[in-house]
Amino acid sequence: MTMMRLRKALLLTILLVASSLAYGQTNITSTIDPSKAASVLRVAIPFPTLAAGLSAEEINSLFFRPLTRDLAESGVFAIAPIPPGVPPSGDLAKQVNAQLAISLNVSTDKDDHLVDVSMVDTTGQLQYGKRYRGTKGALTMMAHLIAGALVRSVSGQTGIFLSQIGFASNRSGSFEIWLMDWDGGNQRQITRHAALSILPSWSPDNERMVYTSFARGTSDMYVISRRGGARIRVATGLNLNTSATFSPIGNDIAFVGSVAGNPDIYVIKDDGSNLRRLTTSQSIESTPEWSPNGRQISFTSGRTGTPQIYVMDAEGTNVRRISFDGEWNDDATWSPNGEEIAYTSKVNGRFQIRIANVTTMQSRIVAGEGSNEQPTWSPDGRWLAFQSNRSGRWQIYRMRVDGTGIEQLTFEGENKDPDWSKKSTE
Repeated sequence: MTMMRLRKALLLTILLVASSLAYGQTNITSTIDPSKAASVLRVAIPFPTLAAGLSAEEINSLFFRPLTRDLAESGVFAIAPIPPGVPPSGDLAKQVNAQLAISLNVSTDKDDHLVDVSMVDTTGQLQYGKRYRGTKGALTMMAHLIAGALVRSVSGQTGIFLSQIGFASNRSGSFEIWLMDWDGGNQRQITRHAALSILPSWSPDNERMVYTSFARGTSDMYVISRRGGARIRVATGLNLNTSATFSPIGNDIAFVGSVAGNPDIYVIKDDGSNLRRLTTSQSIESTPEWSPNGRQISFTSGRTGTPQIYVMDAEGTNVRRISFDGEWNDDATWSPNGEEIAYTSKVNGRFQIRIANVTTMQSRIVAGEGSNEQPTWSPDGRWLAFQSNRSGRWQIYRMRVDGTGIEQLTFEGENKDPDWSKKSTE
């Protein structure tokens, strides 16, 4: 929890449907050597051929648009403009100066939709081929799955298109925990406390989330499946329980707790056992975050007069300050490779997203208008999600780590506390 959010909390009280997808029935391995492939491949991708009775408008909205958006933003593919009515082939790829052409055929079998995907190079050689099956409601999931498979087939990289972003939203009344796809689609509520519920954080296997709720009138930590349903309260015996985050290598949870009103960093097992206190400073300590290898924990401390980012070993030893630029720094989060941290930094009276190299601590500011806070990395390290009030209300945005490609993902109510899943769920 940031220092601002901690004060707000104290003032207030003081999924996916992957099971509907069947396996592909045909699988062709690409002959493109990822180490020799161009950094960005131009691809021709005409609108799918549809079986009789299928609505082009529905297929475009539910399937083709998400698929092409994923490919265009993959960093691997660039979609080439194509003339209308020309079937996908190696000749089409050559005609539009592309390296690849993708053919899509959508048909039905009883209650299922079948999507046949094939990708050829300029010689007509098949580089990828697979059949996907799923219900109509799974078409967007299938689009994300296909995009990830195509990216992986030519680059060897795992796509992020089935990754999820957890967040808190008040659109249904009180703030509750919600999930959405990486592109803002498929937004759905997974908690129903009818009380302030905030600060979701993913488990390393992406199956659970830990979060803070005031359902009992005090701040408590709960663990819930990403699919919703039963939730478990993590009992600590402390007065304050918030800003929880799962260890990437086990079942430990780091969180902010207090005994006599002074917030410190604690660690506890997810079953409520083995509680241990890591910090003992008289200043407020907040926002713990594990490094990707689980050996270090970053946190915010006001021990030098202003909130700054510190790092300690996972046992609470070897504490050192790592933020020096900016008037006020908070909300540190590690890049997936552990080489950078992104955090909220106060610059000239406004909060912005700062990205710093962990070794050199050289940093840069990204994000722009309004106040921009609480960054979270995509699983591939190419994107950040964050909250911003640039529209007049708090909403969740996504951008590339160089500050380009900013896109608003939420629009209804106020939406805060984004946390990106640790990996794609494909």
